[in-house]
Amino acid sequence: MKKTPPASSGRRPRKRGRDGDLIGHEDLVPHGDLISELPDAILCTIISLLPTKDGARTQVLSRRWRPLWLSTPLDLDANYRICFNDFKRFSIVSQILYDHPGPVRRFHFRSIRLHKAKKRYAEEAALIDSWFHSRALAKLQQLDISFHAYENEKHYPLPLSVFHIAPTLLMARIGSCDFPKEIAHAMNFHLLKKLTLQHVSISDNVFHGMLSGCHVLETLHLEDIRDVPCFRITSSTLRSIGICACYLSKAEFIIEDAPRLERLLLSSQGAETIRVIRAPKLEILGPLSPCISEIKIGNLVFQGLIPASLKTPIRTVKILALEISSPDVNVVLDVLRCFPCLEKLYVDWDPNLKTEVKNVLQYDPLDLIECLDTRLNKLVLRRYEGSEEDSGFGKFFVLNAKVLKEMTIGVRGKVKRKWVANQHMLLEVENKASRDAQIKFRYRPHLYLDVHDLSIPDPFNHAFVGQLDALSK
Repeated sequence: MKKTPPASSGRRPRKRGRDGDLIGHEDLVPHGDLISELPDAILCTIISLLPTKDGARTQVLSRRWRPLWLSTPLDLDANYRICFNDFKRFSIVSQILYDHPGPVRRFHFRSIRLHKAKKRYAEEAALIDSWFHSRALAKLQQLDISFHAYENEKHYPLPLSVFHIAPTLLMARIGSCDFPKEIAHAMNFHLLKKLTLQHVSISDNVFHGMLSGCHVLETLHLEDIRDVPCFRITSSTLRSIGICACYLSKAEFIIEDAPRLERLLLSSQGAETIRVIRAPKLEILGPLSPCISEIKIGNLVFQGLIPASLKTPIRTVKILALEISSPDVNVVLDVLRCFPCLEKLYVDWDPNLKTEVKNVLQYDPLDLIECLDTRLNKLVLRRYEGSEEDSGFGKFFVLNAKVLKEMTIGVRGKVKRKWVANQHMLLEVENKASRDAQIKFRYRPHLYLDVHDLSIPDPFNHAFVGQLDALSK
């Protein structure tokens, strides 16, 4: 006969601790606010990881939290999370900089918009000027600001007070404004390593004075700079330079002496002239394009992508990118003759270039191209559609690149196995010159060249072709 279990008392069963004592359920429930009991340093770290608006809100949690936000180093990101209204966001940022004693480590405010009304405009301009005199920004490390210009109006004049914070900056991005025509005092960017100037007007004197004040600058990105007819760059520390000119800015860029320069990243836009007089460590170059009227590296001159002389090849360049309007093997081979030590080649067929390359040498099988025989191990083709021209271009390298290890073909989207098999046949993969060569089809490139991230060994790798397998399952 089964025994009837005793009636439940409604209490949870009690557990025994490691020492054998019984532990009640109430002993397992934490008492109080354990997070608030953490040391100030940890709480400040937590607050610093929150968006600016949420970090400020922690002041209302309790008396314990109230002073912590004011003692936390800020990353002030004035984006839509602070406020969707552009004008209100402006006043909120001003209030934060007034209330917070600092330090602010990072100040990010894109498209700063001032009122059109003259009186209000003058008041807000004075506030902007006061930002960079504030105690909060006295030890600023990262500055990222740009201004909003109304249609058919001039850019906002960059206040001189910005240079007040120059000595502590590690990174600066300044956009859509007019620099002062003259700056009386020396500009001292003692710690600045990364500098970006975008859509700005700046005089020769101010630009060169700014550059000479950068003693440890490693990366420089210049995009659509106006009023400087000739940029002369001399730097013993620069390792990466990015140049993007627009069609209205036909400036001349001269890199006079850059003993540590490793990367020169260009844009096909514009018709500027680029000259590199001395850069003995230059390894990564491009994209070269016929839209750039003249490129001179040492004694080697390209005019519309056609080398004017083959007497002085560049042996330091190992990674090269090209942009041409159509898959023309002769154009590319003409360029390859100038880079005998090339290991990686990226080719983009951009029909929007609408620029023909003239006076191209026809390929002669008896005319050996050194990098094809001994160095070129990676080829990337972008905007491949599988036409007869496309496959003919790729086939040349399959049959002639003797040490090729990887050929990556960038397509617009997923492709069928049958299509891939047909492309392998057209490319004559079975007759490849290098037994180790692997053919891959990829899609969805990032389409962005990062000038500043030196940890990326090959900046073209993700920009030209995506990492997703294009083969349909």
